[in-house]
Amino acid sequence: MSGLVLLAAACGSSGSSSGGHASAGSSSSSAAAAPAATSALCEDVAALRGSLQRLTSIKVSANTVTELKTGAQDVQSNLSALSSAAGSLWSEQIGNLKSVLTKLQTSVSTLATERNASSVSGVVTAIAAVPIAGRQLLTAASSRCPSASASPTSS
Repeated sequence: MSGLVLLAAACGSSGSSSGGHASAGSSSSSAAAAPAATSALCEDVAALRGSLQRLTSIKVSANTVTELKTGAQDVQSNLSALSSAAGSLWSEQIGNLKSVLTKLQTSVSTLATERNASSVSGVVTAIAAVPIAGRQLLTAASSRCPSASASPTSS
């Protein structure tokens, strides 16, 4: 049960409770690449980071299955948007996170129909991989979107 709480710490600190758009005003110095495209790309990265943090901070409750399904769908949606915007950038990391999300969604579906120790263990194992894959993608994205890197306190 405490595995989900530990995962939140692994993904990043929960000290910043709002705003994935903090980087929008700080991109005035980049004129080499298309600023609008870079800004949109960084917004997609920020949205993904926020959804990853929400997913990995879900607390165990009667609604855990529903919350996990919704959280995983939110991450998947933000990942799809980022994948489209990024093109071939970070394709390995995006593919890895997609794979991890597929495993999580399968495990959550199993938990929804089979509430036993094995299905709970499957979800815990699957969700443990999410912040790892997410951090790999955010680290890769930090070269273009510096505010996307994992928070300094989560290292």
